Amino acid sequence: MSIAAKRRDTEVFSLAFLDCICCGFGAVLLVFVLTVAQKMNVDKTDVDDLRERTRAMERNITLSQAEIDRLAKVLAAAQLELDDVNAKSTQDQLKLSNRQRELMLMLQQTGAMKEALATLLGEKKNLPTEDHAPIPIPNIDRRQYLTGVKLNGNFIVFVVRASGSMLDETIEAASSRLGDTDEKKREAPKWQRTVHALQWMIASLDPDTHFQILFFNDDVTPVLANRGDEWFSSRDKKTLNEVVKQLDTIVPKGGANLEKAFTAIRFLPRLPDSIVLFTDGLPTKSESLNIEGDVGQDERIRFFKIATKQLPPRIPVSTILFPMSGDPAGPAMFWELANATRGALVSPAKSWPDT
Repeated sequence: MSIAAKRRDTEVFSLAFLDCICCGFGAVLLVFVLTVAQKMNVDKTDVDDLRERTRAMERNITLSQAEIDRLAKVLAAAQLELDDVNAKSTQDQLKLSNRQRELMLMLQQTGAMKEALATLLGEKKNLPTEDHAPIPIPNIDRRQYLTGVKLNGNFIVFVVRASGSMLDETIEAASSRLGDTDEKKREAPKWQRTVHALQWMIASLDPDTHFQILFFNDDVTPVLANRGDEWFSSRDKKTLNEVVKQLDTIVPKGGANLEKAFTAIRFLPRLPDSIVLFTDGLPTKSESLNIEGDVGQDERIRFFKIATKQLPPRIPVSTILFPMSGDPAGPAMFWELANATRGALVSPAKSWPDT
């Protein structure tokens, strides 16, 4: 056997086997490389995710800390408010205690005042009783019904028409009453309204005011015949009682001479500051113009104008008018008189003072 043949017989690995080994080793290396690379990609993704989660948690922590700080401030403010409420509550309790003491004191004072009042009332019963108010007021709540009338100054004269026309609302009705007894004439509704209006005016006078009352029909008569040259004080209860009693005795009758009434004012002991006229229309007689027979509207207007010329100058004249039907010029003439003298004109309702 040759040397070359011996060498071939002693080779353990052939080339083909080495190739297989190398290929296998390369495959292992390739798998290893691929696995490591994939592993690195997976780890990087996890790390990035963890970092993002960490940043999110940090943001949440920051927000939570801010919320905690805000809540701490709110809690501190609430605590301050609670302290303030507690302080106010303490003050209120102190005030309540003070008010309770004041209330007790007031109750004690009230009791003392009641005892004093009872004592005064007992003493009052032993005092001499005074007369009732001399001027009767049918309805005290409507006392100011005639407040449109101007009562300027301290001396007022009331001029009241007491003619037969004051018995009723129409000429026919008034004429039918002329035959009545004096008692029925005094009770005539229209005349009673006139008397009540006069009483109201007197009752509404200031305490320092003086007054006089003149009734006129065919003549002029003071309310107290023997005291026609005096001014009555509204403080003088005795005189007021006499006046009220005398009002109940006046009987409407005859005509109406307004000129005489205005002339009589000039002869008062002192000129008045205001004149209040109670009438139902234009005059029917005149001292300066004597007309026989029936008197018409034109004549009555002339009588009125003559009468107003007798008025003292610069004295307001206010008229309480109880209008008579059939005398259309009356309201207009008295309105002009009120404007000319700076007085007033008032016409009470027919139902007054009952309603």
